[in-house]
Parts: sequence; structure tokens; C-alpha cells
Amino acid sequence: MLREHVGDAQEWRYTWQINDDVTFGGSCSFCGRAGLRLTYEVTHQQQCGWICEYCVGRYDISADLDGDELGPKAARAYAHGLTARLKQQTCKDIIRWVQDQLTDADLEEVAVYFARNLQLSPLWAARLFLALMHIGQEAQAQVFEVQTRSKLHQQEFGDLDEKARSLVWIALSQQQRRRLASLGFAPFGTPGKRVSPAKVAQL
Repeated sequence: MLREHVGDAQEWRYTWQINDDVTFGGSCSFCGRAGLRLTYEVTHQQQCGWICEYCVGRYDISADLDGDELGPKAARAYAHGLTARLKQQTCKDIIRWVQDQLTDADLEEVAVYFARNLQLSPLWAARLFLALMHIGQEAQAQVFEVQTRSKLHQQEFGDLDEKARSLVWIALSQQQRRRLASLGFAPFGTPGKRVSPAKVAQL
């Protein structure tokens, strides 16, 4: 439900500012959801707020683009395009930052693979996430997408050691986890469930 101060959601407009919070500390001004990665700035008269992806898809919010009026459908499509590019850039920035922190030849291969595929294979995800764990930033694994659709990638995940599988598990969707669990590849003691960074650090 919309919060009372919002009024008519259709009277709000996008500013095209999008916040990508890799700590998942964002919240939605419209519906009150918290623990968000992505939020979108909207304004109405003198009010300014940040809304979640759910509200972007649910409410008809318009915007201007280069002086032209965008209706709700076009504005939503444009927001989705901006989101995809922002998420990709965030991942590239994290990889580059890790490379600056550590001397590891594998990280260059991770960067090349991501630049080509905009996702990581289970093996390269494990290499990156182990590096993130080494510098105490393993929670950032959640912002990456990992390929598990093909049998090759599923087996690649299954061939990882227990620590690596637990780290990659952080980045997987519930659907991916269910599929890999059905193949017997879930980390020990976590069939289909999210593994917290704190538990990973203890492995």
C-alpha cells in the first residue's frame, strides 16, 4: 500500500537518478520496503523521494527526457534500461576495486569474462568472491549474476569445493538454488537456503 504522504502516484515524476546500494540499505518512500539495492528518485512539487523496483513496475510515473515528455510505459522502459547499465557498471567497478586491493592474475581473467558475458561463470564467480572474502567484502557477491542454466555451468558449480560453493550460493536466485540443490550441489547443511556472509567466513 502507498504511504499517505504519497497521494496520487501518477503525479510524481522520475528525475533519472538511480541509487545502487551494494549494502542493501535502501528503502522505498512509496511502500516502505527496506533492505533494497536499487531505488529511483522521484519528485512531486517540493517533495522528493526514492522508490523501489516494485513501485516502478506498479505505478504510472512519467518523466521528461531531453525536453520531451515520456508517458508511464516509455518512462518505465527507459528506467529499466538505465538499471541494467548501472548494475553492469557497479559490477565492473567492484571487480576493478578488488584488482586494486589484491595482486592476483585470476582477477584479470574475471574482468575479461565479465566484460564479455555481463555475468560470471561459477568458477570465475568463486575466484572473485574468494578475493572479496579475503578483504572482508564478501556480501558484495550478491550484486553479481552467475550462470547456472547450462549443464556445463551446473557441473562447474558442483565441482567447486565447499567454501567456494557456499560463497557463490550468496549470489544465486532462489530458482537457481532449488535447481542446484535438486542436483545435489547445495552447500552442506543449506539445501535451497541463503548462506549468510558470517557463516561463510567460518568455513
